[in-house]
Amino acid sequence: MKFIKYTQPDFDDYYALVSNMEVMKQITERAIPEQEARTQFESMLEFNERSTCGHYRVYSEDGAGVAYAKLIPDQEDPTKAEIGYMILPEHWGKGQGTSIASRLIIQAQAAGIGSLYAVIDPGNAASRRILTRQNFISTWTGDYDGLPGEILELNLQTKR
Repeated sequence: MKFIKYTQPDFDDYYALVSNMEVMKQITERAIPEQEARTQFESMLEFNERSTCGHYRVYSEDGAGVAYAKLIPDQEDPTKAEIGYMILPEHWGKGQGTSIASRLIIQAQAAGIGSLYAVIDPGNAASRRILTRQNFISTWTGDYDGLPGEILELNLQTKR
């Protein structure tokens, strides 16, 4: 599995994820239409150009898109960052999420980020398992932008 920041030619891989209802049901509870996805993608590319962190295309040895990953520093506190990931259903249950989370933690540590958080659907047992195996702890559950949400956090200064 390899990571690279998204670039313009990668839109189809991103759209394959966000247009897939199985992927999106525990993220936005809806597939994202193409024009909305293009707008989001352009914003992601702009962010990638100006940040050492960003939005990543995760792909297999043969170059096929497998997942999306993000490491986004908090605007108010750049020592804190959000991680997130989306994985195509055919790659679920194969350790991809754990590999992605591990890689994002290493990248965050290299960038000098002191703590991470992830926002998940409280019903997403697989994502919770991935994060708790990485020593994230649940710190909040409730309504998050109109959807069920749970925040899990990891203090990188105490992670060994």
